[in-house]
Amino acid sequence: MFRGRDVEQIKELQRQGMSIQAISQLTGWDRKTIRKYLLGPEVAPVYGPGPRRASKLDPFKAYLEERLRAGVWNGRVLLRELRERNYSGSYTILTDWLRPQRQAAGVAAVRRFETPPGKQAQVDWGHLGTLEIGGQEQKLWAFAFTLGYSRKLVAEAALDQKLGTLLRLHEAVFDQLGGVPEEILYDRMKTVWLGTDERGEIVWHPVFQGFARYWGFVPRRCRPYRAQTKDQASYCTSLGVLDASCG
Repeated sequence: MFRGRDVEQIKELQRQGMSIQAISQLTGWDRKTIRKYLLGPEVAPVYGPGPRRASKLDPFKAYLEERLRAGVWNGRVLLRELRERNYSGSYTILTDWLRPQRQAAGVAAVRRFETPPGKQAQVDWGHLGTLEIGGQEQKLWAFAFTLGYSRKLVAEAALDQKLGTLLRLHEAVFDQLGGVPEEILYDRMKTVWLGTDERGEIVWHPVFQGFARYWGFVPRRCRPYRAQTKDQASYCTSLGVLDASCG
């Protein structure tokens, strides 16, 4: 039987927009049981913790949600920013709030992208094997460009992962598709991502950033759940990729 706090948890997950199936995957509870308590709240147990007390973190949650959307998930970085905004609560309060946000993000990451046409794409490199060129073995790479809405995959082979090669292959795909998505996801590609600043935000390579600005798309970082987010297993298998670099 659910405890009172269990019922509140599934209700909160539903308020965050998660489906019953996604809640079941996250919590391990049966979908029928979850549906019972969501659709029939009058049968929920009345015992459990009392009314929720106000948290010192409450006034800052809107700001935190904005920072999470920007890709900043480091608790220490977020705590420092909150201190600058006169947050007087503890680090534990912050991490207790972050934990379910990370869990929800993990479940959302394994679901199929529900993005409108032209909204989003994902880019990564995969290792295809080696070729013998001039008596020397040369690694062969797969450039994979996957559209978020249709899951259409466009792939090109390359002999290196240099920035110039990456940009050239982007342009080839844009030409083939006849357009450019609004935003493109990347993992920790050294050619495009130089690191993070003191706020935990990405420092993009200036040449790559100028390229993105020229073509009119917004580069975004893949979350740590990127292997599922990008449905990598399916597109790497379709390519015959032996060892995908983002895995």
